[in-house]
Amino acid sequence: MKRQVYTFFIAGALAVTATSCYKELLPKEKEHFSNNVNFDGDTYTANFGRTNVFYGKFNADNSTQPLTFQLLNIHRPDSQPAPELLTQVDTWQWKAYYSGTEKTIAEIDAKRFQVKRPVLDMRENSGDLVFWATDTSKIKPGVYTFDILVKNNGGQKLFQKQKLQLRLPRPYEPYDYDDITGLHKKDDKNNLIYNHPTLEGVQDMQNNTINADQVNVYFHKTGTGKNSVTFKVYDKDSVLIPMSKFNVTQWDSLKYVSNTIGQNVFFGFNRKFATDSSTVTWDITNPYPVLADVGINESARVTFTYERVSYGQRRRAYMGYGFSILEPGSWEIIFKFRVNPKFIND
Repeated sequence: MKRQVYTFFIAGALAVTATSCYKELLPKEKEHFSNNVNFDGDTYTANFGRTNVFYGKFNADNSTQPLTFQLLNIHRPDSQPAPELLTQVDTWQWKAYYSGTEKTIAEIDAKRFQVKRPVLDMRENSGDLVFWATDTSKIKPGVYTFDILVKNNGGQKLFQKQKLQLRLPRPYEPYDYDDITGLHKKDDKNNLIYNHPTLEGVQDMQNNTINADQVNVYFHKTGTGKNSVTFKVYDKDSVLIPMSKFNVTQWDSLKYVSNTIGQNVFFGFNRKFATDSSTVTWDITNPYPVLADVGINESARVTFTYERVSYGQRRRAYMGYGFSILEPGSWEIIFKFRVNPKFIND
């Protein structure tokens, strides 16, 4: 038996040696580098205060992989070198798959780890560009330029004067301020632009339909101690409407759809009502939703639902809103009715 095993290994070794010798006699395959490699556009627009990831902008045109990418000649808007864009900052990256079924923030955080990376960062073999979260005290807004060198053993190409447009923070979405000027956005008639929720079946005291543009939505940051979101609803007289009015809302099973992982995800954690039911608060991750900074069109959605009886018919109505929060801290989202909604029965 031992001899059979020994013979087997010897035969295998001889086969490997013969194959190796044969491969050495073959001409080495030359790597191909296409002259048509290109990026989809030369401008990258990023906001401070969040991770900005630019996926899939490079077309290799069947060039031999792996390709390597390198950032060169990074300059400020005044054409001076910009070493600050290569400053190392703390970043959060994933080490395990986010499933959306995690039951605590600690469970989510355990799937991420912290590592230092340059503020302007290019993934070495994909060409994906990342501008990591930083603030305007370290780097100023404006249009920076840089070159990208792409190469393999078959050739190389230098893409010059790529543009990085750095804009003011957008701490939440949808954002109602201009991220270049910092001023509240206005329409073509010079009226301030506000965010509005989605309404369905919501009526005023005369049973007229209340339209979405009759309710404004405001974001207000209240602290930095923890990451949370609190909801408040005010009537036209700025009186708080108790959350108990939304009498068929399933508070402990509220979910939103994550576009990135294609799954329903619990809205938040550790839901708490104020003692008078005037507000409801959830603990949340930063960013929120979890994949808001790396996903595509990733946002959470909350829906407040209620029922009332109107002339013998049961009417169901709801107010919904989709949003994301990129800046850490405690936030309030405030709904302000300009017409009083009706909750009582007819």
